[in-house]
Order: sequence, then structure tokens, then C-alpha cells
Amino acid sequence: MGFLHSSRARGRLPQGVRAAADVRYIGHAAANEDATLLRFEVPTFGEAAADYFAQAQLWDDGPRPDETAFELFAAAIDDVRARSADSNRYDLGMLRSIRRYRALFRKDALTRIALPDVARRTPAQLDSNVLAIAQELVAVTPEPRRVRVAGRLDLMGASQGVLKLHVEAGAVITALWQGEEPIEELAAQFFNQDVLCEGMGVFRPSGSLLRVDADAIRAANGQADAFRHVPSAVPKSDFALAVRLRQGEPSPYASFLGSVPAEESDEEFARAIEAMN
Repeated sequence: MGFLHSSRARGRLPQGVRAAADVRYIGHAAANEDATLLRFEVPTFGEAAADYFAQAQLWDDGPRPDETAFELFAAAIDDVRARSADSNRYDLGMLRSIRRYRALFRKDALTRIALPDVARRTPAQLDSNVLAIAQELVAVTPEPRRVRVAGRLDLMGASQGVLKLHVEAGAVITALWQGEEPIEELAAQFFNQDVLCEGMGVFRPSGSLLRVDADAIRAANGQADAFRHVPSAVPKSDFALAVRLRQGEPSPYASFLGSVPAEESDEEFARAIEAMN
């Protein structure tokens, strides 16, 4: 997610991303009477993906060379906890992956999973509250849809398969190339040119565009000006959340119970049923 703006990669993962995800369990110990400390070995991004940092950065909030996969995961958890609907640190696939941790917390023995050693101001942690918020964000995130975007192809990351398009003033779109042609073959035709890019638009919970999974690109023409803007989607409504009662809140239906008198007594209803038989 940190390298590609996507929690899933099509095809073979770049070597640097695979190496950065090589997290190895090396042991555990009792932290105190209520907690167990698990130890893992994981490389920094500077060690695992040196080639990535040797080229121009594709976005400002990308991973730093001194960080590890745990820092990125912790940042994503913090954004979920804060209900950051415009975050670049998670997409719908990652929210669904986080949501799967619910099975662990159904057992009373486990109440939270903390990341105490990540380089953050406060340790990130997974708990039932974060998982509930992840479910809410899943419910309101728009489904991907086909989009068409016109802009100047300003940057191409061959190792990550990333395109960066400047569209309207100050707006930049990140696209992952998923077409049949190798991305290297696109450079001679389209680099630093106006292009029309098509693919599946992936949106944040707010409805703003996170990325485009692009599978087609061609030179733009005069008719492409209509697509020179950032696509957006209408956020979905979480109806389950809307009707859910907060703690201590009385049910709006409770006041109706018993307020409308029955048209007949139970004895009369029973006699009517007996007569029908």
C-alpha cells in the first residue's frame, strides 16, 4: 500500500516490495501478567528497496528509508481510528483485511494488539473499536468504477508500474499501469505528453479518487478536454450505522409499544381463530 497506493498488486511483485514484506517471527516473552511480547525481524525500506529510493519519489507521503512495514501498518491503523476518510494509507482491500482481525477478538483472552516499537508518537494498536470503524468505512466506501482521465504524463515509475498525471491546476492523479504493454514501451510515445488514460477508478470513503488501475492509454486530442478533471464518486450511506443505538440512547420505537390499543382482546382473537377452523 505504501509503495503502490494499492493493497494488492497485479502480476509479480517488485523485488523490493517482496523483501520489505519479509517479516520473520523470532520469539516471544511475557511482557507482564496480562501481555505477551512477540518479536519479529524486518528490514528497513532503505535496506530492502534501495532501488526505489534511488529514483524520484512518486508521492510526498510515501515510505521513508528508515521505516519498516510495521510503521506503514501503524500509520494505516491510526488513520482508520481517526476515521480519516481521505487517507492514502488504506484502500477498500486493506480495510477488509483489517476487518478480518475480528475473529481474534471474539475470544475474551485477547483485547488488543499493540505495536510498541514503531517510530510514532503514540503506539498504534488494533482493538475492537478500530475494527468497528474499519467496518463502517467499508460500508461507505464507493465501489470502483470505470473512469477516463486526460492529463500530462509527468512521471513514470517502471519498477512500480506507476504513472503520475497532471490534470486540472494543482491536481495530480496516481495510476497503476495494468495494461498488456510493458510500461517501458509507453515512455517513448507518451512521456511528458497529453494523454487519455482509462481504467478502474478506486475511491476513498469520502468519494475522492485514490488511484486509477489503468489498462489503456492513448494520445489526447481536442475532445479530451472534457476529461481533464479528477473523477469522484458519491459516498455510500451506512444505513446499519444510522439506525444503530448509541450506549444509553432510548429506542425511538419503545414509545410506540402499548400506545395503540388493540382492536380486540386475546380471548376474542382466539375465538375468531377457533371459528375459522
